[in-house]
Formats: sequence, structure tokens, C-alpha cells
Amino acid sequence: MKAFRKYAPLWVPLLLVAGFIGYVAYRTRRIPTPRRRWPRFDDPEAEPLNASTATALQGIYTLAEGAAFFGEKAVIKCSYTVEDEEMVYHLSIFCEKDGTYILCEGKKKGNSILLKGHWRRASEPGTGHVWLAMEGADSLNDGTTNQLLRGWFGDKDKQPQNSIVLQYDHPLPDVPPLDVIAHRGGSRNVDFLSISENTTGMVKLAAQLGANGIEIDVRMTKDNVPVIFHDSFLSIHTVQGMLYGGLLHNKTLKELKQLELRNEGVIPTLEEILDTALYQTPLEIVWLDMKKECDLEQIRSIQEAYHQKAKAVDRKFVIYIGVPDDFMLNCFKGLADYKNVPSLCELDPETALALNAEVWAPQYTGGFQSDDVAKVHAAGKKAYVWSLDRVFMVENYLEEGEFDGLVTNASPVVTYWYYTGGYKLKQAVNKQQVESGE
Repeated sequence: MKAFRKYAPLWVPLLLVAGFIGYVAYRTRRIPTPRRRWPRFDDPEAEPLNASTATALQGIYTLAEGAAFFGEKAVIKCSYTVEDEEMVYHLSIFCEKDGTYILCEGKKKGNSILLKGHWRRASEPGTGHVWLAMEGADSLNDGTTNQLLRGWFGDKDKQPQNSIVLQYDHPLPDVPPLDVIAHRGGSRNVDFLSISENTTGMVKLAAQLGANGIEIDVRMTKDNVPVIFHDSFLSIHTVQGMLYGGLLHNKTLKELKQLELRNEGVIPTLEEILDTALYQTPLEIVWLDMKKECDLEQIRSIQEAYHQKAKAVDRKFVIYIGVPDDFMLNCFKGLADYKNVPSLCELDPETALALNAEVWAPQYTGGFQSDDVAKVHAAGKKAYVWSLDRVFMVENYLEEGEFDGLVTNASPVVTYWYYTGGYKLKQAVNKQQVESGE
């Protein structure tokens, strides 16, 4: 009993530390993508979908079966990645219920379209197979509106046995532009994906999640190479087999490249990320969230080089240097001709306009800030808000606010709302304008 009393004060902090480590390990654990053969899809005669077929599948669908799990409505969108110099088209299905989404590869065999993928839920650990087929594919591009996707879904890597049927309703609506910026290159480690945040693999996934842009965190190595990593230190949260590994800026690039990240992959350089975004995805926007040790002269040179590369391949592609605080503001003002450097400012709108920043980006905690957003719009600039993940927050800000874009860890939630709730809102506005004679 005396020993218990003597050492009891030490047990509490030890238990707290152990509990914290256990929680981090749970929240950042990798949820592998299910892998199971579907003989029909894997048949050598099945060929990858081309651009016109993938695009023709886009639209708003009703779930005739499977609504209890996925919700009553779904949005299907196509995107692409470039693999071994070949364009590969992907179909993403964004569902109404609980931020559920399905990521699919597509093939065509004879007169059938086959979609093989897996479902996930935003910020939740579940996953499972989804296999879908559409018969009569030859009529898809003839304006036919009775498109029907039938198939099965399951849990984890088990054989899918639950029925799912999606009935085509109408094309994707004509909605106002919205920039969906995926946080940390796509999503965070704590969002239960199979890919590490801020990596080239995550960037290739971002458009499939519904984003048209990414936010990434830029830090400098000991040998002055810009790399992409959120935390200032290496730890169990980000690196496999490491409780604490010291500060990142005390490591060389060679040392960092030897580490395996929490959900696989390695720490990429800024140029590796930009190469991936520009040449292997349809992403259009890159927000560089600058950390305090950054060499802005070098970052500016890289920004200029990639804007020229984008121009050479006729790609809409803009890189914003972020100005998050007063320290970085002073560094940014040290750049020659800084008012002509594409930038994004998180400070007050007056500072953003004085910098000639293309985007003013306040945190969501400031509310809708309608007057300030109007001031920025009057100057011909954009306003983003960060970071919105919950369904009710996304709906609230996009229904009531006037922001041009948002940063999110839940791009599928935003994309579903954008093409369903956003469509209804625009229809109401258009109807009101017609009735008032505007």
C-alpha cells in the first residue's frame, strides 16, 4: 500500500500519455482498400472506359435499392489520373447519407459497362466492395435517360451481397463556380484513408474525392529543400515505428526519404507534388500553406517555373503562396514585385487587398463576414473559408455565405451538396429573378 501511494502520482501522467498514444494510433490507423477479384471485371476482354463514356455516366441518380445505407440520392462524376503516360478515367459516386462515397474504376465489356470500387464514409473507418454493371451501354451516348446501374456492395473484403441499384435522373446541373480545396493534399491521416496526407498518392486521389484544388503544407529541410509535411516534428501520428523523431528542419532530405509514413508513402518535395498535380490530375489550384522557416525566394522561383510549365501544356493551373500570419507577411513583402506574385492571405481583408492577393481566406469561426466578402469581390478577388467538414456546416456556409470556395477534409460531402442543395438554391434564385423581371 505504501508503494502504491508513493508511485501513484506517477501513474496518472503515464496513463494519460499511454491513452494519448493509443488514441493517436487508433485515429491514424490505415484502413486498407478492399482487394477482391471480380472475374467479369478482370476479364482480359474488358477494356478501360474512354473519356466520352465516363463523361456520359455523370449525373444525378436515385437509389432504387441500397438507400438505407447510401441515402436516396447520389451524384456521379468522372475524373482522371495519368498512369504510365496513359489517361485512366475514374467514376466517383457521392451519396446523400453520412458523407458516404464510392470510388470506382470503369471498364467496358461487350455492351456492358462495369464499375468496380469500394465505399467509404468521410472521417469514419468503414469500407467495403461495390460492383456495378450497366447493360445496353451502346445507347449511353444517344441521349438515353433510362440508365440503370445494378450491383452489389459489402463489408470490408467480404464478397459483396447487398443489392444496390442507381437510376439516372438528370444531368449534372449548371451551378455557380465553387473551388473545393482538399486539405493536406486530399484529407488527413485521422480520416481513415489508405494513403498518407500530403503525399503524391493523396494528391492523385483528391480529384476523385471531388476537389478541384489542394492545400499543402510547405517546410524546409536542413539542406534547404522545400518538402510537404504538416507537423513541425516527426512522430507516431505521421511516421511508422516512431514515437518522436525530432524537428523536421533538423533533417536532410536524404534522411527524410528513408522514413515510411504512417499510411505508407514517403515525404515528397514541393516539386514532386506539383509535378503530380500538374501532369497526373485535373487539379487546377494549389494553396501553399507556408511555415515559418520557408525560403520564399526559392518558393517563388518554383511557383514561376510551374506556371510556365502549365502554360506550355495549356493547363489552367494556379499556385498561391499563402500568407497566414504577420511573420510570413513580412517575409512575403521582402519579395521583389510582391504585389504581382499570386498569393492567398489569411489576415484581414484590408491586408489581403494591400498585397494584391488573389484570394482572401479567413477561418470559418469568423462567420459569414458578408461585408468583407463583398469588399473583396468588389476588388475582383476571391474569398475562401477554411476548414469545413460537417454536413450542416457545409450547407450553412454555402447557402448563407458568398464565398467562392472552401477548404475541407470532406470533399465528397461538399460535392454532393454542391450538385444537389446548390442546384435547388440556384433554381430558386433564377425563379425569383424571372418573376421580378430582372
